[in-house]
This record gives sequence, C-alpha cells and structure tokens, in this order.
Amino acid sequence: MLIGELAELLGVTPKTLRHYEKIGLIHPPERASNGYRFFGPSAARRAQLIVNLRKLGLSLDEIGDLLTTDDGRSLRQRLLGRLDEQIRDRELSIARLQGEHDELRARFDALIGTPRERDGDCICAALLAPCDCKNSRNR
Repeated sequence: MLIGELAELLGVTPKTLRHYEKIGLIHPPERASNGYRFFGPSAARRAQLIVNLRKLGLSLDEIGDLLTTDDGRSLRQRLLGRLDEQIRDRELSIARLQGEHDELRARFDALIGTPRERDGDCICAALLAPCDCKNSRNR
C-alpha cells in the first residue's frame, strides 16, 4: 500500500506517517521501484496501532516508550498501566477544577447576596472579607 493510500485509510496525512517514520515509531517501509514508500501488512498494522494509540491521548514519546519497553510485561499490561495513570491524572484535575468551581460559586453567591443598601462598589462579600464599606450608597 502506498503512503497516500495508508494515510487516507488511517485518517492522517502522508506527512504524519513520514514523521512517525522519521522519529522511529514506524520502521522505514519498503520502497517501490519508483522510490515510493510501500507499506506491507505488518507496517500498515504498526501505523494503525500508532494512530489508534494517539486517539487514546498518548503522546508520541509515550507511544515510543510503550512500544519499545521490554520490562517483561505485555503490551496490554503496559497500556493498562499507562491508561490507569491517565485516569488518575484526570481524576486529580477534575477534583482541582471542582474545588476551583466551588470556590468561585461561593464567592458569586456571597456577592449576589450582598444587601442592596451597601454601596454599589462594595465587593467585600466576593472577597470573603468583613465589610468595612459604608452602609449607604453615598460615600
């Protein structure tokens, strides 16, 4: 299969496949007599694997490590470990964002609950600070 055909099949550009080859994720494909890259079945499967791993959100460095590490674990076990790390990272990010959201909501609710008799420029409630503003609209 020529590079353009494989790229179209995988939903990427030929430039992407050439980049994967350049950085060593894809072994240099065979060359046809006219010099065009020719991807055999195993090379095409490897390219498809890389494209699919990218869809999982793995970086090219992570994919390289995943495919070249020989630590006695299977590819499935290594991928499970990496996905578990991603899940934990996302959970921490979600918890952090939820905390920031809750903090903003509390400040918004405090500000919206500011008594109308307070000066229009009083934002003490949003700052969660005791109000030291005058209680009238006129300063």
